[in-house]
Amino acid sequence: MQELFRENTFGEYKVRKATNEDAEAVIQLLQDSARWLEGKGISQWEYLRNGGETAEIKQGILVGTTYIVERKKELAATLNLSNVQNEWDMELWGKCQEHSFYIHRLAVSQAFRKQQIGRKLLDWIDQNIRLEKGRIRLDCVADNPALNKFYQQAGYTLMDVVANGEDMFSLYEKLITSKP
Repeated sequence: MQELFRENTFGEYKVRKATNEDAEAVIQLLQDSARWLEGKGISQWEYLRNGGETAEIKQGILVGTTYIVERKKELAATLNLSNVQNEWDMELWGKCQEHSFYIHRLAVSQAFRKQQIGRKLLDWIDQNIRLEKGRIRLDCVADNPALNKFYQQAGYTLMDVVANGEDMFSLYEKLITSKP
């Protein structure tokens, strides 16, 4: 089976699929990020702070859609990248037929913040994904101006702002046209 990415490094960083041995570190990074966001008054990832969704996170690792970024074996970042819509994607985007990848739970470790790892990772995905034509999609809470600006500066287009319960979510998309 062909790998999803052409290269597995950028700069000093290595990107690889998370394994079961990485599960606790990934969960801890996501929970730490959720608490950090809470401290900044941002409601994104409230469900992660107290252990919510750990089964879903472990499932993402099991099926091979969770990736980690390491520098010298130290966890720098994590994300989930899948070409299959989950229930959340269908709620926000509707059921889509076009070929798309969905990014979820992109988080950078506290020790690696302010080093542009998130931006470098998004650029690396754009340049290395084996996708002739398609889209990369993601969402974030609409009331996080810094994160919305971050995605726009990374070349993602705001497609819509939609309500889910009492919260509003920004939907972003980037068209990919690269060589397989």
